[in-house]
Amino acid sequence: MPHAKSQHTKMSKVKIKLIILGQLPVDLDKLKLSNWKSEVFEIVGQIDNYSIVNNADGLSWEFSDENIEEQLPENYDGDFLIAMTHVPLENNYYARRFANNRICMTFYEMADILNINNIPIENLVYRLLYSYTLIYKRHGNRMPSRDEITSFTHDETRGCLFDMNGIKSDVVYSTNNPIICDQCVQKLTAEKVPLNIISEIKEELKSVKKGIYYRLADLIKKYPVWAILLSTISAFIIGTLGSLIATIIWEKLI
Repeated sequence: MPHAKSQHTKMSKVKIKLIILGQLPVDLDKLKLSNWKSEVFEIVGQIDNYSIVNNADGLSWEFSDENIEEQLPENYDGDFLIAMTHVPLENNYYARRFANNRICMTFYEMADILNINNIPIENLVYRLLYSYTLIYKRHGNRMPSRDEITSFTHDETRGCLFDMNGIKSDVVYSTNNPIICDQCVQKLTAEKVPLNIISEIKEELKSVKKGIYYRLADLIKKYPVWAILLSTISAFIIGTLGSLIATIIWEKLI
């Protein structure tokens, strides 16, 4: 009797096209983005550059949705497209959805907030890659239009992928050790997003964090007394070991 086939199959990845729209006066590591490893999505091809050919058309020098949409490529490889820019978007949002499964995100003001808090600006892209992958999945493998009534964000800041961030500075809580909050997990499961995808994303989000130097600095600020005690003990141990080694070397030489 033949053996039954294994029930474990590799999940099919969502294919995402990343592009840059206009000049980015920020230090964005494109190689780091392209090399990000995920079991739920993959970055398709290289990160192409597109020029901004129209001027701002908003009263506060922002670019209207119609203006941005006109400048996004219609055809691209992948299931959906994320354009990264540095110009202000309509209503001062940092990400807007457009027809044909396209999104435009901006580093305008966001890069300054992240830099001040020692968070890599790539973390904002990672956060949006994961949140839009889940949005794409929960809407039947499509990106809902801006005019469509949706309920995937929440106004309360929880450090979750689906924080609204009406106060932009709150983005720091979901770009360093972001989570999917319990309420959002319940919504995702109710909307038929596979549990293995949710679990995999929760695991991968553990890698979206500050660099090790700044994590250590945060620990020192959080526990200053313990940091002083640890540094004192470390200095004593190093001094003792140094003295012992020096004595052994001196005796050998004698």
